[in-house]
Amino acid sequence: MDDVVDTTGLGPSTLLAGVGAAATTFLLIATPLVELLDVAFSALVALPLGLLAGLATFMAVALNAAKLHPARRRAVFAYAAFGPAVLAVLALAYVNVGRALLTTQVAVGVGLAATAAVYLALGSTGRETAR
Repeated sequence: MDDVVDTTGLGPSTLLAGVGAAATTFLLIATPLVELLDVAFSALVALPLGLLAGLATFMAVALNAAKLHPARRRAVFAYAAFGPAVLAVLALAYVNVGRALLTTQVAVGVGLAATAAVYLALGSTGRETAR
């Protein structure tokens, strides 16, 4: 079997980056599709497409993050921080923790701040991203 996948670079940080990147991709694909499709059941089209894109992103990041150049890995890890941060803020709003304060705009702002914080934190350490 020559087509066996090499899993030597699969560490906890690459798996978490894969999950975060999948969540980010799901949000960035499904949300605009739900808004742009002008049909009653647009979520029936958008959500499966977002899930497929998220799954593809998870596989790509989890299997290839360890092989990336440190600068690209830093960008991938920063990208992976956006989705979980947005989902965490929206989950807090859903359970009535500051519902008036935690709007969608605030969630996106927190996601962008998390992305910038991870990007800057990984750049300031002066070492390669953990594998």
